[in-house]
Amino acid sequence: MKKYLFLFICLGLLFISGCEEKKPNDEPPHECVEGTWVFPEGTKCLEEVLATKECNECGAAMEIAVMKKKHNMATEEKEATCSEDGYYKEYCTDCDYDYTITYPKTEVHEYKYQVIVQATDRQLGRKLPVCHMCGLEGKLVKYANNGVLDHGKLSVNGPDLVDEHGEKFQLIGISTHGLQWFGHYVNYATLDALHNEFGINVIRLAMYTAEGGYCESDDAKKEYFYQLVADGIRIATELDMYVIVDWHMVGADDVNDKNPMYYRNESMEFFSRISAEFKDYNNVLYEIMNEPNGATTWASCTNYANLVIPKIRENTDAIVLVGNPHWTANLNVVMQKPLVGYENIMYTYHFYAADHFNTGQVQTAYDKGFPVFISEHGGMESSGDGAINYEHIEFWYRILDQRNISYVAWNLSNSKGSASILKPETKSLVDFSDEALKEWGVWYKAWVRKKFGFSK
Repeated sequence: MKKYLFLFICLGLLFISGCEEKKPNDEPPHECVEGTWVFPEGTKCLEEVLATKECNECGAAMEIAVMKKKHNMATEEKEATCSEDGYYKEYCTDCDYDYTITYPKTEVHEYKYQVIVQATDRQLGRKLPVCHMCGLEGKLVKYANNGVLDHGKLSVNGPDLVDEHGEKFQLIGISTHGLQWFGHYVNYATLDALHNEFGINVIRLAMYTAEGGYCESDDAKKEYFYQLVADGIRIATELDMYVIVDWHMVGADDVNDKNPMYYRNESMEFFSRISAEFKDYNNVLYEIMNEPNGATTWASCTNYANLVIPKIRENTDAIVLVGNPHWTANLNVVMQKPLVGYENIMYTYHFYAADHFNTGQVQTAYDKGFPVFISEHGGMESSGDGAINYEHIEFWYRILDQRNISYVAWNLSNSKGSASILKPETKSLVDFSDEALKEWGVWYKAWVRKKFGFSK
């Protein structure tokens, strides 16, 4: 009994001593949960050795076992350029293990322009394409002083479009077809080639609301269309061009889409976002309704405009293009009751010369002080097909040019119908030679080049 009593007393003394030494702020006992295997110094990768699993928090040994040291892997990737190979590499930072896949150089050059001869009002300039990656020089390109660099931000003065110097100015260009079908044309190389070959100074981005377009899409597809338009704006800016963002409602498949009010919420969201992102760009015009039609009234168009324009005006005073009933071919109702309270507003008009012989509405509107913008037209029938009526289209251009009215042709694609400028068999995205173009493309190119002085 004495032996056990002595042991009990000793344990008690040890306990009392431990309590006296323990400070009030000491942490409770630690339980090791997660640990890391630590190998002896000098251990090689894939070598089996006796390793210790140490607690991540306190460093205490938790387990000892024979382990194989793994590679400490890292990755590195470099895209191929026109002049250098690219690669994907996996390698170990602790040894010489290296696994590399090589991407051959693309030999596709990314050109940026250097102005060699500055364009003036009286003569064309010359610019040299130089690959910014390898320095390869292309062929000299003629250019006119009809772009953003020379004319800056546009505005509306009475019935006229004017540049930043207050001078009357015309935009002459081409519209894309529906981006859901022909979005592959919205890239730098294509728009660069189109710009150089035709001499245009504006591109219209036709983003359909229906027919598989923006408003019929899920969120991912909507984002795709939005970014495609955003890319088009950036590319046009790089190429010294103006750009029209076209809310292309027409109601072909969805009869409700004949009235712009049907997708008004989607439109307000879209134009609010796009105008906010590009509020500092001085080359963007916003076309808020392509072709109202059917039973749509000017009152509905006005109600819609009064919802969407304020969204744009929260971010920018850029020019807004406003459509009207009967496929944007009824300026009479506009003249009777125009929009009130907005600046930098222009009213669009669409015509196809084989069907529309009468220029009276456009002449009357301009002469009465209404700013008119032809955001879509063609020399053929309004169906986008049929023969080109050269007599009528030339008459239209004389009327428009005399009145400083801008016009944009339909359309950049190789689709069926005589309105698409490229032949169906033209698969190239950069060939706009006469051999690659349909009759409308050849004729319109010649007209625009002559107008801007390229044919001198």
